[in-house]
Amino acid sequence: MRRFLIDASCVTEGRIIVRDTRELHHMKHALRLKEGAEVLLSDGSGKEYFSRLVRYDDAAAVFETLYERAATADPETKITLFQCLPKQGKMEQIIQKATELGVFRVIPVLSERSVPRPQNMDARVSRWRRIAEEASKQSGRGRVPEVADGIGIAEAPAAAGGGILLFPYEGERKTSIKNVLRSLDKDAQAEIALIIGPEGGFSEREAAALIQAGARACSLGRTVLRTETAGPAAIAMIVYELELDRARPETE
Repeated sequence: MRRFLIDASCVTEGRIIVRDTRELHHMKHALRLKEGAEVLLSDGSGKEYFSRLVRYDDAAAVFETLYERAATADPETKITLFQCLPKQGKMEQIIQKATELGVFRVIPVLSERSVPRPQNMDARVSRWRRIAEEASKQSGRGRVPEVADGIGIAEAPAAAGGGILLFPYEGERKTSIKNVLRSLDKDAQAEIALIIGPEGGFSEREAAALIQAGARACSLGRTVLRTETAGPAAIAMIVYELELDRARPETE
């Protein structure tokens, strides 16, 4: 079934009116959806609407809602990825893969060895948000991850909201991410954050400050991963350990 992303403001009682020009063009001209076509409309915040196309207006597509449900594809664990800014182009790949794997939020981070804050940061964040939207649609998610504005590395522990902050660190030899995850009780599994360094890794000063602030240093394995690999790999490990044994809800 075709899936489209809509804004929650489009939804009224029994009706959904889509005016987004990109989605409207895709429906009308690329897919050539006809009246009576049934689609899945997602509001990006966790609700899905099975709907039937009633008609096209000049600048809108009008749907009737057949039924709605809570999105079923998103992990129960809310995973926040703090990603130190990598070289140009890699952040797009990271956000795309992290979204497909179920990340809840992505926060760009400026660190000692990350690339400097770009002058066009606002434009880049806007592009990263569009990538998160497209990846959510492609992977069948009901929620679009938040892509926040950039912060400094010293702000990351507080931005984690008091939950566990995993710190994959090449200097950690004893504690694996599996050990840390299996030590968590149910409440601690609800929200997990992880922080990933840039191409040059964290400085010793940064690593010490993160650990002192409560971050849990852990290893992702014996090899050293690239920054564009480490975040998605860690998210996949979290989802595997905490999510895959949970019963999948029945579909309609």
